[in-house]
Amino acid sequence: MRPPIRLFALLLPLLLLGCQKQTQAQHAQGMDKPAEQTSSQTSTPQASTAEINPLNMDKRESQQQQAAKQGVNKPSISPKGEGMMLQGTVRYLNLEGGFWGIIADNGQKILPKNLPQEYRKDGIRLSFTAQEITGMMTIQQWGKLSNLSDITVIGQVESQSADPRL
Repeated sequence: MRPPIRLFALLLPLLLLGCQKQTQAQHAQGMDKPAEQTSSQTSTPQASTAEINPLNMDKRESQQQQAAKQGVNKPSISPKGEGMMLQGTVRYLNLEGGFWGIIADNGQKILPKNLPQEYRKDGIRLSFTAQEITGMMTIQQWGKLSNLSDITVIGQVESQSADPRL
């Protein structure tokens, strides 16, 4: 009794795959027909959601392709003018593999995208202009991702890191 069940288990996916291709082919043929409908066609509900899903998937794929062509998926810098002038302390945070962050004097957390190597010292105090980046995700999930400019050193405070290299 086992061999017929195994054979059926192997043939079932092929059968379902063939049905899906047939449904998609029928859907493509239906798209070539004119938009005229009889009253019987408009009054009957859709027989299956399987006929609807390929259409929705095709629409989604075409919308994604258009968005990619237009460059919508690129991260954008928020249109907040010149950015915010802030002062804060650079800290090395040992989360998610470790990263550099700035804790501003107003308590705001800044995740710098472009902090130069010479400013990557735990405890250094900086004055800088931060322009927030929107539409981009990071693995750190800490603070506001920002581009820094006009960076100047204004002091040094005690390092909170146990690593002497920082």
